[in-house]
Amino acid sequence: MSARGGRQWCAVIAAVAVTACGTSQTRLADPMPAGRTEWTPVLLQAAQEAGAGRYGVADKILADFAVRYPASAEATEAMYWRALYKIDPSNQTGGPKDAGALLDGYLASSATMHRTEVQTLRRLASALDVRAAAAAPVKVDVAKPDDKARDEEILRLKDELSKATSELDRIKRRLALPTKP
Repeated sequence: MSARGGRQWCAVIAAVAVTACGTSQTRLADPMPAGRTEWTPVLLQAAQEAGAGRYGVADKILADFAVRYPASAEATEAMYWRALYKIDPSNQTGGPKDAGALLDGYLASSATMHRTEVQTLRRLASALDVRAAAAAPVKVDVAKPDDKARDEEILRLKDELSKATSELDRIKRRLALPTKP
C-alpha cells in the first residue's frame, strides 16, 4: 500500500467511525416548550377568577403568562381567553372594543385552534360596539340666546301685555256705563 492509499484508507475509517458514533447515540426528546407546563394551571386559575366575577384578575393572570412566554402558542391562546372574558356583559373592566383588539391579534397570528370561533366573536364584538355607540346619549349643544336680545324681547312682550290690559279695562268701563233708554 502506498502512503497516499494509506491516508485515504485512514480517512474512510475515520469517517465511518464518526458516522457510527453519531448514529449509535440516542437522541434525547426535545424538552417541553417553555410555558406548556405552566399553561394548564394558569388557564384553570383564570377560569376560576372569571367564574367568580373577578375578570380583571383573570385578565392579569393571562396577560402575565403571555408576557412571560410571548413566542409560545399558549400566549396566543391567552389572547383568545382574554377576549372571551372581556366580551362577557357582566365584565365591568372590559368591553367589545377591548375584546375586538385581542381578537384581531389572535386572527393576525398563525393560530388555528379557535379561528372559526374567533371570527364569530369578532363579528359579535363589532356588533356590540356599534350598538353601544348608538345607545350612548347624544349630547346636544343648545345655543344660549343672547341675553340682550332676550331682555329686549321680554320688554316688548310686557309692553304688548300692558297695552292689551289697558284696552280690556277701557272696554269694561264702557260696558259698565248705564245705557240710555
